[in-house]
Amino acid sequence: MPAIITSELRKQIARDFFDQFSNGQDRYYLGIGRSEQWDSTDRVPTPQDTPVDITGARHQLQSIKKVEDSSLVVPRNNWTSGFIYSQYDDTVAGYSNPPYYVKTENNHVYICLTTGRNAQGVAVPSTIEPTGAPLRSFQTADGYVWKFIYTISAQRANSFVAANFMPVQQVQSVNSASTGIVLHQYAVQQAAIRGAILSIAMINGGSGYTSRPTVNITSVSGGNALASAFIDSSLGIVTKVELDADSTTFHHGSGYIAADVEFTGGGGTGALARAILGPDSGIGRDARVDLKASSIMYHSKLEGDDSDFITGQDFRQVTLLRNPRRRDGSNFNDLTGNCLDKLTLSNIITVFQKDKILQGQTSLAEAYIDNIDSNEIYYHQTVDTGFVRFQDGEILKEKNGAGEGIIDSGYIASEVDRDAGSILYIDNRGAVLRDPTQAEDVKVIIQF
Repeated sequence: MPAIITSELRKQIARDFFDQFSNGQDRYYLGIGRSEQWDSTDRVPTPQDTPVDITGARHQLQSIKKVEDSSLVVPRNNWTSGFIYSQYDDTVAGYSNPPYYVKTENNHVYICLTTGRNAQGVAVPSTIEPTGAPLRSFQTADGYVWKFIYTISAQRANSFVAANFMPVQQVQSVNSASTGIVLHQYAVQQAAIRGAILSIAMINGGSGYTSRPTVNITSVSGGNALASAFIDSSLGIVTKVELDADSTTFHHGSGYIAADVEFTGGGGTGALARAILGPDSGIGRDARVDLKASSIMYHSKLEGDDSDFITGQDFRQVTLLRNPRRRDGSNFNDLTGNCLDKLTLSNIITVFQKDKILQGQTSLAEAYIDNIDSNEIYYHQTVDTGFVRFQDGEILKEKNGAGEGIIDSGYIASEVDRDAGSILYIDNRGAVLRDPTQAEDVKVIIQF
């Protein structure tokens, strides 16, 4: 039996997930790991949602850092001159192509309510960037009708604007400490009109029209929407319908649940059009709904000198970890955490090097070297090395190098229990070398 999961469910799951972070119900950390190459050519594989890949990500973890902030995000569409934009359409599932909303250079976000069209009803490119932040819809000289929704603050842009995504939020309340950007978005939300007709789309131009017919909008609910038809007299067809406006105020009406569009007069017959209604709460009331937000971005900045993070070493994997624990089973709440086990040496015969493979000469235990701090060696083990523990007092050598020494203590557990907590996200990538003078701006996006 045919069935679908609606976008409403995906959006609700995203919001619930986001609320868990915002309300402090769960603790989220970004982790980095995998110092060894993927293969002989270091070709990045696609992660698989299998127990093997998830367990592998745990074993390879180097460090974790608490997520600084999160936001619902939507695909980013920069306004570009000469591009034809779609208009918001209540019959379109998901995101239209071309897009129906834009972000401008000054980080204003607008929804296109009506695509500009010429006298023949053909869509024309957008050539005038929308500006300003009025509470009502407005038209630019190229015929496009726009609705301002919100502004992305510089702080949120720094944290959540990525190459393909941008943040979106609804302002729940305001107070004396609220910024001007927040106050204005709240004003836009309060000014939203329920049941407004956003635009009217032509279905059939009909025939025989010698003059502009009258547009009648009828409904069992709502009212006050007014529109005018335009014709191509040489072809005798209705080419487009535009909502009427007084000065800068468009007659969208209000309270419509559904509406019929009919044409009378004009000498022709057969013209058909449909009314496009906005979200139930009104366009602008909830930007998350207007832009169909169903993705979350988690953000943290890894500073070069962050405690528990290795420098002079690379990583090839980023993970999102929920509710990590310490080795004693208690909740891990620190800003950063070390995920690598270590051993100590009583004697160093030949110095060891990062990325070499350790081998205990008695136990035959093996491990990858992640970091070296004086007589301490931080390491991780995988299914390739096996998980045999090193023995106190045994000779330790590099399997693929010259390093050699004698172990004092063969196993000192990491502070973070790699086997605890839920790994929600795995991102495999090319090697990223960490340097004390640099910072990595890590943004993890989960799409529902």
